[in-house]
Amino acid sequence: MIMNRSAKDGITVRWPSFAFPCYVYARALELEQGQVHDLHYGLHEAPDMPIADAQRRAIELLWRHLPPPCRLLEVGLGLGATLVRLVAAGYAATGIAPDATQVARARARHGETLPAVCVRFEDFHDNPGSWDALLFHESAQYIDPLDLFTRANELLAEHGEIIVLDEFALRRSAAGREHLHLLQHFIALAQRCGFELVEQLNLSREAAPTLDYMLRVVPRHAAALQHDLGVTADALAALNHSNAAHREKFADGRCGYILLRLRRTAPPRWRVGFIDSSNAAAMRELFAEVFRRPMSDAHWNWKYGEDRGAAIGVWENGRLIAHYGGVARRIMFFGEPQSAAQSCDVMVAPAGRATLSRQGPLFLATATYLENQLGYGNPHLLGVGFPSVRAWQAPARLGLYGGPVGHMLELSWPAARSRPSLLLALRPLDLTKAEDRADADACWKAMRADLRGMIVGVRDAETLHHRYTAHPDKAYQIFVVRRRFFGGPLGLFVLRADAEEGCELMDVVAPRAAVPRLVAHARRAAAGLGASRLFGWVVDNISAHFGPDATVHDLAINVPANAWTAGPPIENLSGKWWLTGGDTDFR
Repeated sequence: MIMNRSAKDGITVRWPSFAFPCYVYARALELEQGQVHDLHYGLHEAPDMPIADAQRRAIELLWRHLPPPCRLLEVGLGLGATLVRLVAAGYAATGIAPDATQVARARARHGETLPAVCVRFEDFHDNPGSWDALLFHESAQYIDPLDLFTRANELLAEHGEIIVLDEFALRRSAAGREHLHLLQHFIALAQRCGFELVEQLNLSREAAPTLDYMLRVVPRHAAALQHDLGVTADALAALNHSNAAHREKFADGRCGYILLRLRRTAPPRWRVGFIDSSNAAAMRELFAEVFRRPMSDAHWNWKYGEDRGAAIGVWENGRLIAHYGGVARRIMFFGEPQSAAQSCDVMVAPAGRATLSRQGPLFLATATYLENQLGYGNPHLLGVGFPSVRAWQAPARLGLYGGPVGHMLELSWPAARSRPSLLLALRPLDLTKAEDRADADACWKAMRADLRGMIVGVRDAETLHHRYTAHPDKAYQIFVVRRRFFGGPLGLFVLRADAEEGCELMDVVAPRAAVPRLVAHARRAAAGLGASRLFGWVVDNISAHFGPDATVHDLAINVPANAWTAGPPIENLSGKWWLTGGDTDFR
């Protein structure tokens, strides 16, 4: 709780510990107007309209789009003014907020009988199937859309409505996480989840002056805000910079203020939802059915646990029938750090394969995953995967995949029992030891510098340890090639010695010029492990770096690009990936 002095009457009041910057806005408005009734956008008839009048105008517009008095859940309590008005108008209304101090503040203002509950919307389960309307006034942006529509389907009565008045992203054009939901994806997901769009109003022009107002008011009261709230001058400067940038997004159409009314229709045939540890067993059952081999609980956790991956499932009559997963990969994107997601475990049960259309389960899982995870504004800038040419065709036909941006080849060489080099030494690498981790990081540093013009997954000691040493089902061996007399590693390589048809070269970590010498040492290591040949997967555009004497086999595996959401132009990605068998999740 933060102590303040009211600018209006001099009495001491308490602000709840709203998240920054809400308490800054509350105190700034109090200093400017003498009191605060609301902390939401106003709708301005003219740019100089007083903010309190603009906020009342926004409430009146929202009120005109509510259904008649009914059982209504207000998600996001604010200061409680809307909930009080709803109850007075005859609504059987309840308000919820995830912050106990916010609920306490609303009750302090409006009385202890205020029907307010401290709970996240995602965790609210009261009276399922009986709510006639859900109201999200500038609160939908804080809830994942899939969680929002999943819970809405559980709570709403037949033909119940969702009313949203909030900021949305209208288009995305740059890398970096965007906290606002993209409007077209929000509506598309609503329709997949069984909601029809009843009304849509773009109120951006009328809402934008609210940002202009805060850009004037916060600097005007900067000294008082620092004194009263303990906020620093740097924090206020950063807030003003953020608001100015946000105002620019309104001006050029990247962001907007939108009212939506969505009505629940007949339940869809297929239900879309997240796959996590609570329902991973169903995923593993589907995996065993589709791929004819089991996936252990340890393997699922190695791949998806601790936020390493995300996945979308599609259920029919309570049974999981489709799945699209992705594992996070740190990458260097033309020399800059970014994140990619490697698609994996893309599968649909035999019963769902007959519907390979924009209404089918495969499309629902894939499109929802891509909208949630890939492209501008999402957690991962790029996606990468390794479907067969045949498996690539259906998503490409549906507009989900583009490219391909690469094609996977198998290179193979006879194992070689050559003499050790006089200048280079080969030895195993143990990534549990500090000195060996230092060697691995040195190899990655040299490779990263050499591949500034490409896209390459991070191959530092931490990544290598998780990918190879910590794998729950498979055994790998890591070798480093060091200079005998000049110090420092030339590079490292990873072998899978129990491969059925020889010894598999999973990965090399080195500058391109060193790769042929690493291959020569890998052939010698393969012979030492009793293999007759060494082979490895590489994307076609890097195969020449592995030397001229390899036998080449086309694997009929494409490397697709995400074509469904906005991101870097696909033509800029073609032939730019550095990919080996170790970049897959199944080798």
